[in-house]
Amino acid sequence: MAESFSRYLSAKKSIDDRSLNFRVYEKLIKEIANFALPLRIAEIGCGLGTMIERLWDWNLTARAAYTAIDRDTGLIQEARVRLENFAQSRQLTFLKTGDSSRVKGEGRDWLVTLKDIDCHNFYQGQALESNFDLVLAHAFMDLIDLPRELPRLLSVLKPGGLYYFTLNFDGGTNFFPVIDQQFEELLIKLYHQSMDDREGGTAGHSQTGRRLLDAVTRLENEVLAVGSSNWIIWPKRSRSYSADEAYFLEYILQTIYLALAGHPDLDQKKFQSWLARRQDQIRDGELIFIAHQLDICGRVL
Repeated sequence: MAESFSRYLSAKKSIDDRSLNFRVYEKLIKEIANFALPLRIAEIGCGLGTMIERLWDWNLTARAAYTAIDRDTGLIQEARVRLENFAQSRQLTFLKTGDSSRVKGEGRDWLVTLKDIDCHNFYQGQALESNFDLVLAHAFMDLIDLPRELPRLLSVLKPGGLYYFTLNFDGGTNFFPVIDQQFEELLIKLYHQSMDDREGGTAGHSQTGRRLLDAVTRLENEVLAVGSSNWIIWPKRSRSYSADEAYFLEYILQTIYLALAGHPDLDQKKFQSWLARRQDQIRDGELIFIAHQLDICGRVL
């Protein structure tokens, strides 16, 4: 499972790249122009560090002090290797100093620090500083206890600092072509319910996108931009998928299986048949998958 999750994070990068809402991102870029450099960035739950690569390629800022954390030591180790490979592939200067790496070239100079630390310990360590210009959370907010964790996360920002929360799942899971509409409606309902009940309701929700928007508007901050960032995966004309996106689809099916195997309200024989049919559609280049998500950018006052 650990190897599968790492591959899943890598496989979804191409999907995330085209799913992120560019209107929201452009608003972030506009606001960043008012900050002194280097821009101090904190990313919570960075995984393999794909957001670092993306924001470099999208020219977020010329100079940055970028701190990225994840509690999974294995992912952080892989992220360090991946960052070095990323720099080499673009012929960038790459210098390592302890846990930090300096990436320089293409008119940019970033100091990147990757830490394997739990977010709660990170927040406590920043309690007396609160001096980040920007905090990021990519495909992360729908995995936490939002009412409790959101204020802690925002606490690392200095007054006037920005937040950029991306790919927040918002209650839409769709597979096409439809096989059995009534059965699939029940299956998706139970799948979303499993998200709501995870760890006693303290580890995310199937409607995090709208709940997050509601939560940030109730705090002392200003929402600057909101937009959809739907995952949409479809087969190419050659009956295949881009990059490693077929594996991404396999992983989504695996996630649904793990959530609903043995569920008393679901016909397990039909469920097994549905899974097998969907796997066949991936192999044959026929499956379309759509998930509804939201991106949110704002400023703390």
